[in-house]
Amino acid sequence: MNSKHLLSLAMAGALLNACAHQPQSTGALEKTSAPTAASQANSHKEHHTEPSLLEFISNFSELSLELQKKELAAALQKSSNNNNDLQQKTRIAIIYSIPGSKLRDPLKAQPLLDELAREKQLSKEESAIVSILRDNAAETTKLNQRLREELRRAEENQQKANGLQQKLDELKKIERTMMQKSLKDPNRSGSK
Repeated sequence: MNSKHLLSLAMAGALLNACAHQPQSTGALEKTSAPTAASQANSHKEHHTEPSLLEFISNFSELSLELQKKELAAALQKSSNNNNDLQQKTRIAIIYSIPGSKLRDPLKAQPLLDELAREKQLSKEESAIVSILRDNAAETTKLNQRLREELRRAEENQQKANGLQQKLDELKKIERTMMQKSLKDPNRSGSK
């Protein structure tokens, strides 16, 4: 459990470090005029602009299961409407891969993250996040595989131990039966 927290902290630190010197916004807002702080606050209140990926990760981890499911459904819908929407694919991959997600599934995240890692149109922020999440998902998959193997071995060892215990109990039963017979028939043990 402690290593899980350390991994989460290391991942958050790496994300913050990778994106610390990056500009806050990319895309259409830069092509138009720069918005003022008041208009940014209003746009966030009205949800016209989507938060940055780091904000999305931070906010998503705090959502309830139902709200996380709604976010995933919305991202999947937007992605299916526009298959080239890299932002939505990135959000889906984040939902499936971040530690705070209640919908975490590294097996679903890995192919998306692999596809996004090959994508040339990602911003530096997106590329850094995808790279970190991709490595984390791969490591999580490896660890889960090792855990399954260890659990299988432990189960096999438990079955062997149960079998040996059963044999030991049978031997003790035979020994008791022999002792009872020798006590009932003292001539039998002395005649040998």
